[in-house]
Amino acid sequence: MVVFAVVCVGVGFMLATGFNTPAKLKAQIGLGPQAMLAGAQLPLLDEEGNSPFVNVAEKVKPVVVNIQAEKEADSRTVPFDIFDFGPFFGRPPNRGYQRKMPKMLSGGSGIIVDESGLIMTNNHVISDANDITVKFSDGVEKKAKIIGSDPETDVALIKVDEKIPSAMVAHLGDSDKIRIGEWAIAVGNPFGLDWTVTVGVISARGRSNLNIGGIDGETGPSYQDFIQTDASINFGNSGGPLLNIHGEVIGINTAINAQGQGLGFAIPINMARKIAEQLQQTGEVKRGFLGVVPRDLDEMTREALGLDKDFEGVFVESVQEKTPAAEGGLKGGEIITEIEDQKVSDLTTFRFKIADYPPGYDVKLKVIQNGKEKTMKFKLADRSDFINKPASILKQSESWLGIEVKATTSREGRMSGVEDLKGVLVVNVENGSPAEGLLERGDVITEINGVEIGSVEDFQKVAADLKDRTRAIPFWIIRSGRRAFIPIKPVLEQ
Repeated sequence: MVVFAVVCVGVGFMLATGFNTPAKLKAQIGLGPQAMLAGAQLPLLDEEGNSPFVNVAEKVKPVVVNIQAEKEADSRTVPFDIFDFGPFFGRPPNRGYQRKMPKMLSGGSGIIVDESGLIMTNNHVISDANDITVKFSDGVEKKAKIIGSDPETDVALIKVDEKIPSAMVAHLGDSDKIRIGEWAIAVGNPFGLDWTVTVGVISARGRSNLNIGGIDGETGPSYQDFIQTDASINFGNSGGPLLNIHGEVIGINTAINAQGQGLGFAIPINMARKIAEQLQQTGEVKRGFLGVVPRDLDEMTREALGLDKDFEGVFVESVQEKTPAAEGGLKGGEIITEIEDQKVSDLTTFRFKIADYPPGYDVKLKVIQNGKEKTMKFKLADRSDFINKPASILKQSESWLGIEVKATTSREGRMSGVEDLKGVLVVNVENGSPAEGLLERGDVITEINGVEIGSVEDFQKVAADLKDRTRAIPFWIIRSGRRAFIPIKPVLEQ
C-alpha cells in the first residue's frame, strides 16, 4: 500500500516526493557517449499505428520507482493537517492546532540510474528521512539508504542493495540540446497513483529566481536553471523523470506553481548528473565561494555607467566582509565581464561558473573599474562555510522574542527588494511570541537597544546580551520605506 502525505507551502514546492549507464556511475553520468541512447530514434507510428508515447511509456515504466520516506516529527502547531490531503482533496485542511505526530510520511518518485541500485530523486523527497522504502514497477519493495543529497540544487542519490537488470536502468538525454516546443513526457506517482504518464511540451528553459519552498519554509534551491513544461506534474511527481520523445531523461521533475496550471519545473539532467557524480564519490557537493552580491546589468545601469546597450557582464552591488572578494580587493560598483577567459553575460551564468570551481581554486576574473579593464585573481572559499554559519546563528536566536531574521543580502532579501538596506530582514514572527503584532515579515531591523544591526551576527550578539532582560527593548525598523520605533517587552519563562 502506498501511503504518503504532502505539504505545499509558499508558491507551491512539491512535497512528496533518470539515466542509463555502464556499471560505473561516473561513466553513466558523464557527458560522453556512454550516457546517450544509441539508435533510439522512435518512429512517429509503429506498424500497429501506436503513437511514440506508447513506446516511451512501456520502455520507461520499469525505470521509475515510487519512494516512501518516513521522517520524525515533534508535537507542534502545524499550518494544516497533512493527512487531510487525500488523493482527491476530499475535505479541507484543519488549521492551527497542536497535534502529536510521532512520524510523518512523504512520497515521491525516483529514477534508476545504475545497475548497482543507484536511484536519483529530489532532496526534498528524502531529506531528514530515517527510513526509505522503494517500490519497483513489479510491486517489489526494498529499503534504501541515502548516498548523498544537495539542497542547493534539490538533487539526491539513494541506493538499494539489489542488482538491477539493464532494462530497468534509465537512458540519459542531453538537456542542453532541448528546444522550446519539443514533446515532454512526465512519469511519476502523483497523489499515490503509481506510474502515471502525462504529455506536454517544453515551455521554456533557464527558469530561475523561482520562489518555491518546502515544509521548512525555505525558498527553494539556490541554484536554479529549470526546464518549464506544461506536461501535468502534481504532488508525488517529485524526483520522477521528464523525458523527450525518444525516451531519454532530460530532467528531474521538481516543482510546480500551485497558482497556475501548466507550470511545472524540472532540473536539467546535465546539471543533475554532475551533482550525482559528486554525491556518489564523496556524499556531498563542494562549491567555490567569492563573496559578492551581484546583479544583472539593466538598461538604466548601463546608461548610468556610460556603457553600450549591448555591453555584457555582472554588476557588483557590494562585497561581503571577510570573503575572498574583499581580501582580493574587489569593490562594489565594479563589473565582472569574464571568468577564466569565458564571457559572463548574466547573473545566473556568473553564479553557476563560480560554483563549478572547487574551494581553494585561484579563479581569474576580468573586471571593469571606472572604465578601465583589469585582471584579478581570488582564492575561492568553501561556500558551505559561509552558508551554514548564518543558519546556525539563526537556530540559536530563533526563540528570542519569536523573531527569525536573515541578511538583507540573502535570497529572501533580494526577492523583497531590501538588499540595499543595512540591517536584517524579518522573515518570520512566531505566533504567541512577544514580537507578534509588533514586527511583521518584511521589516528591516536597523537598531536594537542603541546598537546598530548590520548583519545576522549583530542580531545574534544583541539577542545573547539581552536574553535575561525583562523591561521593554527599543527597536528601530524600516517598514515600507519609513523608519519606525517599536518597543518590545520580553516574556520570560516562569
